[in-house]
Amino acid sequence: MTREKFIKRLLEVFGEDTGDVFSNGLENGWLEFEDKLYHEDEINRKNIARIIHMYLLTVKGISDLQDISKASELRDLYDCRICANHIAQVYLRDIMSAKELSVNGGFLWFDLNGEDDSAAIEDYLIRAYGITMNAQ
Repeated sequence: MTREKFIKRLLEVFGEDTGDVFSNGLENGWLEFEDKLYHEDEINRKNIARIIHMYLLTVKGISDLQDISKASELRDLYDCRICANHIAQVYLRDIMSAKELSVNGGFLWFDLNGEDDSAAIEDYLIRAYGITMNAQ
């Protein structure tokens, strides 16, 4: 799924206007210029996490979880220090899950640059929407 399609789908799930998605997101601080610049690129997991987290924080007023230490079980959490809080927030809220790489368990990673299929992305958006419903 491209960044632009992801952003439009996020807005559809939340019942928002999908007109000029980039102006809205940039003005309100939940998108970055790179989202507009690379709108045709496939979206990776770290950007999905960032966009969902920033949308929930800035548009829906969902405060950050203060203790994100449990997310450190993700072996690649700090591979992108800028992304770490975004990833921790969606992981700990069970919006996005880890990938288990060991047959016997115990090696969890987020797969920052990995890509998910449309069904998985749709599930993330539904879970994010559920967070806002539970907050009301």
